[in-house]
Amino acid sequence: MERYVLIGLRGSGKSAIGRRMAEKLRIPLYDTDALIEERANQSIPEIFSGSGEEVFRQMERDVIASLQKGPCVIATGGGAVMDPENARILRQQSHIILLTADARILLSRIQGSSRPSLTGLSALDEIRHLAKLRMPIYRGLADLCIDTGSIRADEAAARIISLNGMQRRDPDLFAETTATISSEIPDDLISCPLIFGITGNPVSHSRSPHLYNTLFPECGIPGRYLFLPAESAEDAILKLRALGAKGLSVTIPFKEMMISCIDEPDEDALAIGAVNTVLSCDRRLYGYNTDWIGICSPIRHLRGGDALVVGAGGAAAAAVYALQSLDMDVTIANRTEKRGEALADRFGCTSAPLSSSIHADLIINATPVGMKEGDGSPVPSGLLRPDTTIFDLVYTPPMTPLLREAEAAGCRIIKGTEMFIHQARAQFTLLTGIDPGIERIREVLS
Repeated sequence: MERYVLIGLRGSGKSAIGRRMAEKLRIPLYDTDALIEERANQSIPEIFSGSGEEVFRQMERDVIASLQKGPCVIATGGGAVMDPENARILRQQSHIILLTADARILLSRIQGSSRPSLTGLSALDEIRHLAKLRMPIYRGLADLCIDTGSIRADEAAARIISLNGMQRRDPDLFAETTATISSEIPDDLISCPLIFGITGNPVSHSRSPHLYNTLFPECGIPGRYLFLPAESAEDAILKLRALGAKGLSVTIPFKEMMISCIDEPDEDALAIGAVNTVLSCDRRLYGYNTDWIGICSPIRHLRGGDALVVGAGGAAAAAVYALQSLDMDVTIANRTEKRGEALADRFGCTSAPLSSSIHADLIINATPVGMKEGDGSPVPSGLLRPDTTIFDLVYTPPMTPLLREAEAAGCRIIKGTEMFIHQARAQFTLLTGIDPGIERIREVLS
């Protein structure tokens, strides 16, 4: 028998579908809201009005921590999994099912409810606000996504049970696709609830498979993470669908091309014009960019300074986006000057030929130069002044020719591994709904 956890916004059908599933499977149903009311001997509106939301959330944590680990169905409150500890507990030895429906359908289902507003917005606006806030975590946690807008509760329950809480895969297409990827694919991969991969060309240098496959069992995530080489972004998406994969990390040269393959890129990805994270949910593809977070986090102390970005591709766009979020004055220098000028025009900053006359508090290498053996430095030595910080986004090898030269010149250096660590934390959370913490990622990669 299995443990199923139903998540989603209020009105998505968690309680009704949970009851049908528990009846069909002859296992217990635990409705966290009902358990809270039973413990408090009060309705949830009474708890909110008398004690406040934080008291309710603590009661919710206590209830979730007490739930049994064996076969059962758990219907959660809409905000339950926004608490990281709740998400970790519910993730353990469970199939997590996301129930969704259009905002107006959800509104029709909850009209007349005595539940207090969480935001002070109108009911429809609150649904849309909470969806924007919560859906990235919901999608990350989910093994399976079910749109309940046009099906009855018993139909949804039957579908979840028939799928055994995971996405169905075509055995022939799966075998054909894995045969093109690697000879090291595990024989039982087709039965793995969650498959992820790193795609690009090349991908063999990536440390992501080691990181994810180390963290998955620690976080209770029933998944495997693969190298997924491809010929193009479109080819990578075909392989994702053929494998029934949950998500992809995207590396060069597919980040800019990937955005056209995505159904719903988020605001950051659209602004940057590149996607480095793809998530599949209910046959729709969601695109994100976490590179800018990885760039921004190690340099927050340089807010308001002058910055030079070397490069004009997807990584450079993420760098400019990150720097402008820190109110920095940005200059772009690229070997092909027209590409640099085009990127500068997009972001309303300056472009210039790469020369020693540029003054910058921070220089970011956003090119792949330094990754290959025999590469030199992409930055003229005259720019390597002791008062300058040098940030190389190349993370393999950790010490690039640029960083060695910069360190010898007395510059403060930031390795590409710092960018990788911070973007990996954001990406892991988007793909799985679980935040492993920055220090644990640092430990694994060290």
